[in-house]
Amino acid sequence: MNRTSLLMAGASLIALIAQALMGAAMLHFFTPTAAGHFAVVAQVAFFWVTLALAQSPLQFLADAHLPPQRALRAALRASLLRWILLLPLVAAALWWSDPVLPLATVVAWAGLLALLQMGWYLAQPWVLRTASPMSAACVRTAPPLLALALAAGLGMRGSADNATGLLAAAACGYAVGALWLLHGSRTDHPPQSAARQSDGRSALLRMAHAVMDAVAGVALVLAWQRQHGTADASYLAVLLRLFGLMPAIVHAAWSQVLLAQARPSRLKSLGVGMGAALVTGLIGLGSAAVLQTTLLAPPWQGLLPYILPIMLWQGSACIFAALSHRPFQQGLARRYSLLTIGFNIMQIMVLLAPLGWTPQVHLWWLAGLCTTGLLMLSAWMAK
Repeated sequence: MNRTSLLMAGASLIALIAQALMGAAMLHFFTPTAAGHFAVVAQVAFFWVTLALAQSPLQFLADAHLPPQRALRAALRASLLRWILLLPLVAAALWWSDPVLPLATVVAWAGLLALLQMGWYLAQPWVLRTASPMSAACVRTAPPLLALALAAGLGMRGSADNATGLLAAAACGYAVGALWLLHGSRTDHPPQSAARQSDGRSALLRMAHAVMDAVAGVALVLAWQRQHGTADASYLAVLLRLFGLMPAIVHAAWSQVLLAQARPSRLKSLGVGMGAALVTGLIGLGSAAVLQTTLLAPPWQGLLPYILPIMLWQGSACIFAALSHRPFQQGLARRYSLLTIGFNIMQIMVLLAPLGWTPQVHLWWLAGLCTTGLLMLSAWMAK
């Protein structure tokens, strides 16, 4: 890895740890009611901004042949328009769900968080393309660290029932991240090596890709809870978060950097992906060893049958993440999205299969499909 990739790997790790500590701070300092209200609004905002962006940050990086300022303005315009068009749908969905908080309050906070997240999510590729590697690392770490500090400060001052304080802490963090849109070089000269790199997908295809990614992610936990109970759903969620750490870091610190620098890579990318898969395996072995001790409560022993299939699944996701820049550098972005959407559909079909499987059998089928699919997609991207 080059210096930029190493800095981005460290920054991504710090950001993920800060987000985990934010959850721990909510459990320690705040009441379940306050934490629950915050979680609902934050989840609504996350899906709102996911659909509003429709993979605009990835498009911004892939279209390295366009001047950064022009690409940023186009991404902001399109994302803001989708944010406005989604507002009535989000409000209607929240009204149908009968929220505990007043509807206007939930929509207002969710809309604000979505807008500020939008700025932060676009600031990250903007700085990666136009500023120093240290600035790119700072824009990734500053928002979650600031939100964590503000939430912990509120908790220590005795605001345990203050969901508004948690929302304000998150909003301040995202706002600081969005300020990096004002930072960076104003050069209009893209790198010469960016001539072949582009995102040729239509807005509709990018939206469909974003929707299917979001639906597949939500369906995993919700369908598992409905079919196998809350305990098994918690096992799945905990291990996916733990083992999903390496694919997230590889995507942020390797593929995004290669897109920002318009640098093609195949053999090194395979090496990075396999190295990350090996680390994922070591995390799995460590997790299994911890479960053999008395460090965790007895109910958590149910995690053990989940470790190997999820470890294989996320190990293959590391290789996929390390190669995910290549379709945009080979003029295959449209086919990449279509294949990924098809993969998500097959994953959802196996997830919802009403065959009366035990959780362990069901997981092996799901993880086996995902591992095979991700490795097949990786082989296609590596050609």
